[in-house]
Amino acid sequence: MRVYAGIDGGGTKTDAAIISESGDILATARGGATNPHSVPPHEAVKELLHLLDVLFSSNVEFLSNCESICLGMSGIAEDQERQWITAHVDDYMKSKKNTADSIHANCTIHIVTEGEIALMASLGQPHGLLAISGTGSIIYGITPEGEVNRAGGWGHLLGDEGSGYRIGQRALQSVMKSHDGVLPTTILTSLVLQELQVKHPPELKYVVYQADWNKSSMASMARLTIEAAAGGDEVARFLLMDEAKQLADTAKALIRQHVSFATAPMALSGSIFRYSSLFRNTFLHHLTEVHDQQQVVCLENAPVPAVGAAQLARLQCHLDKSF
Repeated sequence: MRVYAGIDGGGTKTDAAIISESGDILATARGGATNPHSVPPHEAVKELLHLLDVLFSSNVEFLSNCESICLGMSGIAEDQERQWITAHVDDYMKSKKNTADSIHANCTIHIVTEGEIALMASLGQPHGLLAISGTGSIIYGITPEGEVNRAGGWGHLLGDEGSGYRIGQRALQSVMKSHDGVLPTTILTSLVLQELQVKHPPELKYVVYQADWNKSSMASMARLTIEAAAGGDEVARFLLMDEAKQLADTAKALIRQHVSFATAPMALSGSIFRYSSLFRNTFLHHLTEVHDQQQVVCLENAPVPAVGAAQLARLQCHLDKSF
């Protein structure tokens, strides 16, 4: 029984999956951050190898029958970083397989972008357009020839327009501006105060300026913005629509980078697209001049990117054997 493993490595969590030759999902696992730019590199590798231990421990045959592993790693952009991760995973697999009754001694290791595994999961192919709006944001465009183009994705300090982080940050800022009288009264105030268990807006500084307030904490405020906008709050609606437009501007810049992107299928991924129709529809409205909207895919039941990584592992293994 041949099996294939996929890793979706991020800055806050990492998902893993194993699929069969026929594509059935056989096992899944979740761990912490494996982005070496979010946590110290040695911690990232340690967590990655621990997650592989968890994944393969679910069935003794998975390790000995694993033909290929594909890792979609956020934050890994340089060849030296790819080689470093590949070497650690390769050493791990060799050491484990030496102690197992392995019928597939060689396990190929591939490292790709988070965009490629998400596209594979959403579209069933590793090329097309991908717009991600979750904790962070980024736009990918991958040509049929495998050329990877990207726009945005520069992190919460340099970019992340249209992301949960940016929306959450602006939601808190809007509460303070409403308190000062710069903005009108907003539902966001009561929602935020209740969520963070404080009585008055000025007390928010004692929450957000603490060491345990992190990117995920800020991004979680986006949920309140979506709730307020759905209730008709004009401050929240403007905020979501403005961030959607900014992300659309990033996407338009990416689409203009290659002639095939104007008609390429586009997958929308991430919690902001999933839970806010206002954000999603505004984003798509601003793309109409440069992209065929009939090619947009937003599947609620699409496999997770870790499964897309496993599918790419299987595809690449078959391609390698065809030469």
